[in-house]
Amino acid sequence: MTQRLDVTLAGLHQLHTRIGQHALDDGDWPVVGGLVQNLIVREESKLERMIAKIASAKTDNSPGDVIDVEHTSINDEANGSAPNEPATEPAQNTESGAADASPSRPGPNDNKTDSPRKGKGHGRNGAKAYTKATHIFHALMAGILGSLCVCRKAYMTKYREKVIIRVLGQPLFGAEVHHYEQVRCKMCGKIIRALGTAKILEGIGTSYVTYDWSACAMLIVMHYFAGAPFKRLESLHAGWGMPMADANQWNIVNQSDDLLLPLYNALEVFGMKTATSLRIDDTGSMIVQIMRQIQAEISALELLGQSTKNVRTGINATGVYLETPNGTVILFFTGRHHAGEILDLLLKHRQAGGPKLVKVTDGASKNFNHEHEDRLIEGLCNAHALLKFRNVKGLYPEEYAIAGAVYKQVFDNDDIAKARGMTPEARMVYHRKNSLPLMQKLKTMCEAKITSRLVEANSKLWDPVTFILNQWPRLTKFCEAPGVPLDTNLVEQILIMQVRYLAGSFNFQTPNGAEVGDRHMSLVATARANGAEPVSYLKYCLENHEDLAKRPEYYLPWVYMERLKQAADKPPAKIQEAAAS
Repeated sequence: MTQRLDVTLAGLHQLHTRIGQHALDDGDWPVVGGLVQNLIVREESKLERMIAKIASAKTDNSPGDVIDVEHTSINDEANGSAPNEPATEPAQNTESGAADASPSRPGPNDNKTDSPRKGKGHGRNGAKAYTKATHIFHALMAGILGSLCVCRKAYMTKYREKVIIRVLGQPLFGAEVHHYEQVRCKMCGKIIRALGTAKILEGIGTSYVTYDWSACAMLIVMHYFAGAPFKRLESLHAGWGMPMADANQWNIVNQSDDLLLPLYNALEVFGMKTATSLRIDDTGSMIVQIMRQIQAEISALELLGQSTKNVRTGINATGVYLETPNGTVILFFTGRHHAGEILDLLLKHRQAGGPKLVKVTDGASKNFNHEHEDRLIEGLCNAHALLKFRNVKGLYPEEYAIAGAVYKQVFDNDDIAKARGMTPEARMVYHRKNSLPLMQKLKTMCEAKITSRLVEANSKLWDPVTFILNQWPRLTKFCEAPGVPLDTNLVEQILIMQVRYLAGSFNFQTPNGAEVGDRHMSLVATARANGAEPVSYLKYCLENHEDLAKRPEYYLPWVYMERLKQAADKPPAKIQEAAAS
């Protein structure tokens, strides 16, 4: 492997001067050796890549093939490429895989794999990744296949096709203008209109302008997931000749919310009834109407000469990440509350006397001040504990190194448990055996800092050390109860949707607007978490809204995905008839 050299650029220039003078010092030889080693590694790597490329070329072409880069087919000349250029690239990581993947932590058995490691890819998406692309086929002129080559030595035979991917730009929304011919009686005023498909009027709008369900779904995703404000979408599409007034956009998402409300309610109830674990957290938000109400309350108390200390000024967006046996449920709530109060409301959906719900959150005291704590197994985020040590890394590198080493191994142990497919009970036992002694080592270090009076209350190290000691039972709950997550990273990640929305739109205007946004974000985030493409999913739900209102459980994301899978596995009608006959 490449050797890391601890030397500055100025030091390298000085070394170069001494080499030219043939006057190397004793301390120069390790640097020179490292430079030579790095050069050897680089050259060997080049050689290995070239050997692999040659071997790949031999594999791609059969022994009898004759490749002449000077003579190309008609299509190759038109495309400006050589015939031996690879056609279809192997597909790389798709967006969903890359977005959801977190940096992997090296495990103890990383270098002991039985199968060879996959070679490094070229970073490009192959043709198979463009699942919705239109395929256009260009055929050779008649008579070329089987004709004698210009070299007069062989005949032209079938070769793999050349694939070129053309990516087109287009507005997010398009429009169709349908012209109906009409006649009118001058006496009675009766009008007869040309017949047209009834599908034109399906969607939200009027008999003059109708927004198709696909446009409604696209608008929901672009505004609440991508964070594109209504006014910005209006300005963009005005230049493209596609009027999209921001007031109309709000009407679309608001009416869509009414149609999707049964689905959201079913998702919330199902998630809380069947959840095995819950992660919850807050982030700051803004609702203009509520902020004005807060300011009015403060002003009134000041006029009366009373204290404003007890006025609640916080406006939060709460994210809830629920894991159920069927799939993941993600819920958002924005308002004048905190996570503990939202949890109390959600627990009303859960049957009393049933199994306790595993809950993990950060160390804020308000998250543990609620009415139903006897129905919960409460754990704490270990990532927050490590971050407290990282915040004082510059002042206390030794303590940070100990905490970092402990948590690296603890998280590696969790990765091993997941890779082995352990049950929650087996994972708990594994952590109890391998992770609890490590956590005990960290606790012992924190206790020693306090008992030896090496850390005082005004020290920067006081917060991380006392956090470990005060929250010890909750931090180690994953070793005592099955299924307790180590951290709240997943709920932190979903809250990015709320942060992104505020970054683009700055605020919600009213509590009703916030509720509409929370429900749409919940549906989009839950769809994505279960592998459903949100635009297609919401379009399907909207166009079947009448049936959805009667049986919303039939439209939950995992049920929808299973239906898609069955449709993909179902053979075409002609094949079925042949099999039946």
